[in-house]
Order: sequence, then C-alpha cells, then structure tokens
Amino acid sequence: MAKSKTPSYVLTLRIKTEMHQEHKLSKRFELCRGMYNACLRELLKRYTALKQSKKYRVVCKMENGKKRNKLFSELNKEFGLVEYSIHEFVKPMQHAFKKNIDSFTSQKIATRAFKAFEKIMYIQGKKVHFKKYGEMYSVEGKSNSTGIRYKDDNIFWNGLVLRTIVKKKDVYAHLALEDKVKFVRIKREWIKNKYVYYAQLVLEGTPPKKYNSKGMKNNSSTQKRVGIDIGTSTVAVCSETKVMLTELAPSVVELDKQIRIIQRSMDRSRRASNPLKYKEDGTFDTSNKDKWLFSKRYMRKKSQLKELQRLNRAKRKQDHEMLANSIIALGDVIFVETMSFKGLQRRAKETTV
Repeated sequence: MAKSKTPSYVLTLRIKTEMHQEHKLSKRFELCRGMYNACLRELLKRYTALKQSKKYRVVCKMENGKKRNKLFSELNKEFGLVEYSIHEFVKPMQHAFKKNIDSFTSQKIATRAFKAFEKIMYIQGKKVHFKKYGEMYSVEGKSNSTGIRYKDDNIFWNGLVLRTIVKKKDVYAHLALEDKVKFVRIKREWIKNKYVYYAQLVLEGTPPKKYNSKGMKNNSSTQKRVGIDIGTSTVAVCSETKVMLTELAPSVVELDKQIRIIQRSMDRSRRASNPLKYKEDGTFDTSNKDKWLFSKRYMRKKSQLKELQRLNRAKRKQDHEMLANSIIALGDVIFVETMSFKGLQRRAKETTV
C-alpha cells in the first residue's frame, strides 16, 4: 500500500524589514518574475513545436488508450515538456543571478511555471498569463535545509537575514513552531503605499487547538449536526437549535461601490490622456501601438484602488471566517448540499424571493 502524505498547515508571521532589506527583496522578487516568465515563454515555444510535428498529428488521430497515452508521454519528453527539463532550462539563469537567487528557489519557480502551463496542455481553452511588473507576490523554497529557510525566529536567504515577529502571548504560534518546518514561503502584500513582507511556514502535522477565553483548550465534542445550503450571495444554516439565513461577506458591499467609482474615474482619465488609443465608438483601437500615457492623478487613483482591493479581500476573508466560527459553534457534524457552483454563477432568468 502507498503511504499517505503527512498533513501540513501554514503559520504566517510578519517580517520586520529595514529599508535596505526591502530594496533587496524587491529586486529578488523581480528577478523571480523574469525567470518565471522566461520559463513560461520557453514552454509555449516547445508546445508550439510539438503541435507542428508530424508525430503529434499522427498520435492525435489514434484511438484513446494506453498506447496513445504512452506515445504522448514520449513526445513530451522528446520536446522537453516535462518538469525536469524546465529545471535544466532555468539553471543557466540561476547561475547568472546566484548572488540573489539560489538553485532550489529557481527550481520551484520553474515548477510553478510548468504547473501553470499544464492547464493549457490538458484543459482545452485555457490561457497562460505572464506576470506583469510588480505582480510576483510570493517566492518559496523546496525544503528548510537550503535556500530560503527558517531558524531561531529568522529567515535566511542568500546572505539576507530577516527577523520574524512572534508575540510572547501568541500561544498558538509558539505551539505551532514546535512542529517541523517543511519549507518557507516569503509573501509580500501592498499596504498603504508600500510592500509588507510575511513568512509563511509550511509545518508538518495538524494545527494545535486554540485556547478559549478562559485560557483552556477547547476539547469539547458536541456531536451536533448542522446543514448548510450555499447560494450565490447568501447561505442558509439549519441546526438542532437554530436556523438562520445570512448574507455572504456583508462588509464588502460599501467597498465595492468605492471601487466602482474609482475605476470609472480611472477610465475617464485614461481616455483623456490617450485619445488616439480609442475609436470613435469608444472601443479600444488594437492597431494603435503608441505608448500609454498616465497622469499623476491616474497613478494616485491606481494606488487607492490597490488599497481598496486589499481591504476588500481582507474583509471578505474575515466575514467568511466569522461565519465559519458561528457554524462550528452550532455543531461539529456538518452537511453541505452538493451543487454545481458554476451553474449558480449563471444569471437566473427570473428573480424569485
């Protein structure tokens, strides 16, 4: 019998950074972005060469079966469309930037690009998106022994030592840090006109039980049944003691309005600064290859939009977690109605209450 994978969970810690460390991290994130895009571009070139080959067209006409799958696998190896071949491709780039990027981190970037590419290889109709400037938000290692690693409340990465913040009264974090660290991920988030960095420690085992208000572990097992029915914007909950119908993420309604107002303002500014980029009917002119021009007001609005979108994500997550806690308080045996969420996304012809 195959051994089951050991469970794991994530502990997120804030990193205390200085100005020179932030500059180094920003540079390394951009190098990782360039390596990711290069791997993705190379995979698309190889995939195009594969589809143009005669062998591929012959195999495509064969009947489905083990023989056909085996031939496809051989073609993938021949054209370098396997994970380890892209590891070899990224190796020279890593050597050029070895002062900033270690080999294990570069391999993880290559793996990440390969997993993104697999979507268009096996799922028809999907597209691969390259990362724009500033869109690389996380970098991770392969293990806690080399590359990005955690030791004694510090993150070590190619000569860079980053101090993590662990509060003395944070019992959960101290209990979690007793478990083995599998690998470390450095994540950044744009908060109020600057990047804030976090360390996500992927730990082996199950998360420790949290303490209640009295300072005791909550080990009670109610064994009560709860049923939930999730809709597009509401969720119905039914337990042995309570029935409720609540809205999903009610805190983001006002933020959505502010986001729409800023987006409309940005669109007006963009059209005023780039009149030749649009046709007379207001649609985008693809034939115009001039450089986009953006005003200072537009860039301020863009920064405001980024902050509002971050708040939107944070409040939505907070609302969902509060709802989950209220459901768990009703019982620990939870039944969820099976349904097609893609079907729910389609607009209903008639709105019924």
